[in-house]
Amino acid sequence: MDDSSAVTTSSDKPWLFQSGNSEYRAKKRRIAERLAQLLADYDPSPSQKQLLAVIAGHLDDAERCRSAIARTRATNAARRLLRDLKRKPPPAQLMTARELLDRLP
Repeated sequence: MDDSSAVTTSSDKPWLFQSGNSEYRAKKRRIAERLAQLLADYDPSPSQKQLLAVIAGHLDDAERCRSAIARTRATNAARRLLRDLKRKPPPAQLMTARELLDRLP
């Protein structure tokens, strides 16, 4: 989170931010990427898709928080919510050529 380039230095109010601050959009992008990853791993119902968006936010907080207490809290919340969702079944294993030959009559 590098906002130092977005702070105005030439004005008499150095705490004001310029319009180029994109940390809000960066967080939304990170959450959307995490949500896409969760949707690929889990088989959610429509209501559980909304829950996955909340989980993605918790996982982002767990990754980016500075406080150890906040990281732990976000991790535990995401883990408790993910426990109720079922994962997609693993893809069927491809048979080797030898196994296919053994199956022939």
